[in-house]
Amino acid sequence: MAYYAKLKNEGKLEDMTMAEFADFYRAGHTYTQPECALWRDILYGSDKQYFWYADPYMRCCLDMNQGGAMIDLRPYAAKLYWPVGIGTPHVQDASYPFLIQANYRAGYFTHYAGEGTIKSCKLTHKGEEVDLCLCRSWAHFEKQGSARVLTLDPVEIRFADLTVKVVTTFTFEEGSSAVKTTRRIVESSDPAAKVELNEYITACYGTTEYPEDMTGITLALQGENESRCIAYEYRCREDQMTGKAAVAVVPPVETKVTMQAAEEMQVYYKEGYAFSPMFTLGLKKEIGQDEEVTTWLKLEKAN
Repeated sequence: MAYYAKLKNEGKLEDMTMAEFADFYRAGHTYTQPECALWRDILYGSDKQYFWYADPYMRCCLDMNQGGAMIDLRPYAAKLYWPVGIGTPHVQDASYPFLIQANYRAGYFTHYAGEGTIKSCKLTHKGEEVDLCLCRSWAHFEKQGSARVLTLDPVEIRFADLTVKVVTTFTFEEGSSAVKTTRRIVESSDPAAKVELNEYITACYGTTEYPEDMTGITLALQGENESRCIAYEYRCREDQMTGKAAVAVVPPVETKVTMQAAEEMQVYYKEGYAFSPMFTLGLKKEIGQDEEVTTWLKLEKAN
C-alpha cells in the first residue's frame, strides 16, 4: 500500500470506488478490447515474468520461466451459465472452469513427466527431446494495430551434436478467440540439420485439483480428405495423420478446442487414463535454420 500511496502523491495514480471505476472503464473500453499485462516480480528480485491476457473469449497466462508456456486457460468463449450459491450445483465454487491450470493440474513438473495441463513446444533431434518448458526466457510486449504481440528472447537448445536458437512470438488478435504462435529457428550450429518441432496442448477441465469425468469428450484429427474421431474412454489411445487440425470437444464446459496449422503437417491426439485424466492435441513438423512453424490455438462455443 505504501507503493500505491507513493504513486498517488506523485500524481501517477487515482484511487476510485468500484462504482467510479466501473463508469471509468465503460467510458473507455469496447466489448472486444482485451486486458493484458506483462507482469514482473518486483518483490523478490527473481526477474520472473508472467503475461496475463483476458478478453470476452478467453483468459490465459504465459510463464516466461517456462519458455512462454501457457499455464492457465479459461474458455470464456463458451459463455457458461454458472450459477453459484444455495440451491445451485455450485454452492461455494464460483471459479470459471479451466482447460489448463498448472498449479491445480501439475503443469510440466509432475510425477507423470509432461502429462500435466500445459501448452508448450518440444524439439526433437536424433531421439533427444527438449521441452521449452525447461528454458527460461524474457518477453517484450508491443501493440500492433488491433493485435497484442509478445516476443520472447531466443532460447538455446543443446543436443548431443547440434545447438539451435529458437525465437517464439505470440500474437493475440482482438476478437479472434485465438492465440497465434510462431516458432522460428534463428541460429543453428549445422545449417543443414533438421529438428522436429512439436507444438502441443495438454488439457482437461475443472475448477479444482480433483479430476472431473472426461466421458463425453471427443478427440478428432482433420485432414484435406479425411477425418478421424474417438470418444474419450480412458484407454490411453493415440492417433496421428497428415492434416491441418487436431480438435477436442469438451461438452461439460461447452467448448471446442482446436490446434490448427497454417499448412499440412503431422497432427495427433493422445487420450489419457484414470491416473492421468488429460488429453493432448499436437502438431509436428521438421524445420531448419531460418525456418518457422505457425500454429493457432482457437476456442469456440461447442453447440
